Formats: sequence, structure tokens, C-alpha cells
Amino acid sequence: MQKILAFIAIFVMLVSCNTINFSDQPQGVIEYEVIYLTNKSGMPTNLLPRKVVLKFRSNKSITTIEGFMGLFSLSNITDFRKHTNSILLKVMDNRLVYEGKKNEPPFFLSKYFDCSIAITNEKKVLAGLPCYKAIISVPNNKEKKIVYFTQAIPLKNANKASPFASLEGILMEFDLSLTNIEMHLKATKYIQTEVDAAIFKVDDSYKEVSQRKIISILNKLLE
Repeated sequence: MQKILAFIAIFVMLVSCNTINFSDQPQGVIEYEVIYLTNKSGMPTNLLPRKVVLKFRSNKSITTIEGFMGLFSLSNITDFRKHTNSILLKVMDNRLVYEGKKNEPPFFLSKYFDCSIAITNEKKVLAGLPCYKAIISVPNNKEKKIVYFTQAIPLKNANKASPFASLEGILMEFDLSLTNIEMHLKATKYIQTEVDAAIFKVDDSYKEVSQRKIISILNKLLE
């Protein structure tokens, strides 16, 4: 009997060692539905992407939007420790990357630059997670924006390289601008799962360019 109990104890220890401890190293996927608030491009709204996917693992995340039947994708890799963003653009076989400077926000959140944030007591549930409401005020803009963020996933410094640096939590509902398009993103699904660390590496097929070059190509795509 003692041998059986000892075997069970060893087995449990081995299994525990191979199990992801999400509290120490959170990993998962969040899917957002995309609602188009404005579309001044020549592309019909029904042909534009309807989903944005955020994948995170420990100290990094990657947010991706794909369109045109997979011929186009825009990704943003954030390093929470280094406080940097790498913006990757893929158009057919062309792959470009802009390696942002420390604490430099991505251009698609430019509408929020120099904003002030007021966190409220209002809450709601998004993708099964409790979220707090925050009111965003931007200088020289009378319109206030609303965002929701969650602290249910323990990612540290998730917003340090964005205009929302003072928010400790993952954005679950917010707006962003992409050239001639303004989008509203709302989290609809959260999956707690292991994420491959390889997706945060920029391979040699990507050519490093300026942020201006990335924006210029997007402007032509979405004229």
C-alpha cells in the first residue's frame, strides 16, 4: 500500500511540473469582433476583416488583423519588459517590419496620444471576464472615448508602450484607427491555452523599414 501511495505522489508531482502555471506565466488568446464606425476607403465594409486576435505569453503579446482572404495582415508584437512595439505588415509575398523605440505607441492608437484616463466604478463582463470602464479624454477634442479593460489576467505592464500606460490590465473594448477606417473592437472570446513562443519572433523574411513606409503602404491599400 505504501508503494502504491508513493507511486501516486511521484506521478502527481511529475504531472504538476509539466502543467502551465497561468498565474506565473499567463498564456492565452482573446478574439475581438470588429465593428466599423467609419469607412472612408474605397474598400466595401463587407470585405474588410471582422476579427482581431490577441495572443499573449508571459511578457509578450501579438495582435493580428487579417483581410483580403489572407493576402494582407497587420500585426503588432509588444514586449512588456522592454516596452516596445514591432509592427509587421504582410501584403502577399512582401513582408515589412518597423521596430519601434522604447515607449513609442503604435500609430493605430494615435488618436489617444497624450490622453488622460479616469477609471470608473462601472463594470461589465466581456468574453467571460470582469472588466472596468475608463473614460479617455484627448487634448483639443471634446469627444470622450470609453474603453474597458480587465485585470483578471495577470499580465504586467501590458500597456506601457501605448497611450494607456496608466491602465493595469488588458484592453477588452476600445476604438482604433487605421488610415481611412475607424474600428470598434469588442472582446467576444477568451481561451486559456498554451501559446507558442515562436510567434513573437520576427524572421529574416521581413525587411526592416520606417513607420512612415508602413503607413504609406496602408494608405495606398485603403484609399
